[in-house]
This record gives sequence, C-alpha cells and structure tokens, in this order.
Amino acid sequence: MENWAIALFIFGAVTVGMLGQGWVSLLEHQRRTQTLDLIKALLAAGKDPPQQLYDQLTQSNQPKAPWTEVVVFSALSFGFWLAFFYSEGGRRTAFLVVAASLTVTAIGCIVLALTRPGARSLTRDDEQQ
Repeated sequence: MENWAIALFIFGAVTVGMLGQGWVSLLEHQRRTQTLDLIKALLAAGKDPPQQLYDQLTQSNQPKAPWTEVVVFSALSFGFWLAFFYSEGGRRTAFLVVAASLTVTAIGCIVLALTRPGARSLTRDDEQQ
C-alpha cells in the first residue's frame, strides 16, 4: 500500500470525526437555544415554564459518552497499523509507537464510553418526581 493512501485514510478519518462532532455540537446548540427561547416566551407571556424545560437544559449539560472519539481513535490506530505493516526499515518503529499509542487511547475511550464516569445515576428520589 502506498504512503499517500495511508495518509489519505488517516486524514479522512480525522476529517469525518471532526465534521461529525461539529454537526452534533451544532444540533445540540440549536436544541438548547430553542428551549431557552421557549422559556423566555413563556416568561414574557406571564406563564410559568414547565419543569421539564429546565430539566432538559440541565440534562444537556451532562457529560456525554465519547463515542465519536472511539471511532476517530480506532480509525487512526487502524491506519497507523496499516502503515506499520506496509513500511520498511526504521520507519516501522515510529509507526508502531503511534499505532500502539492510538490503540491504547481508543481502548480507553471505549472504557469511558461504556462506564460513563461522571454521569448522574437515576436515584429513587428522581423516579418519584
């Protein structure tokens, strides 16, 4: 496999990851803006906004599972593993170090996405409200 093909694959993985994260951030921003506009309109009309609107804003501030990072780091590690297997000489060591580092990072992101540390768990008091 040619070096330019591997570089193109890695560049494509980073580009897709960045565009995907940007799109998700834009949609989340629009949802929060619409919720705030609705709260403002209800307050201007003299009505009390329902608690669900405030809960929705609070929920949007909770940490999200890093699934985008899992995809990006997995694709990058795959690309660097390809570069390692198809390269020759002293360059193999450099590709090995980067591929192994990205693989460990991808595995760490998978663990974080599955365990979701910092995410608020639903308690019995939350269920009754």
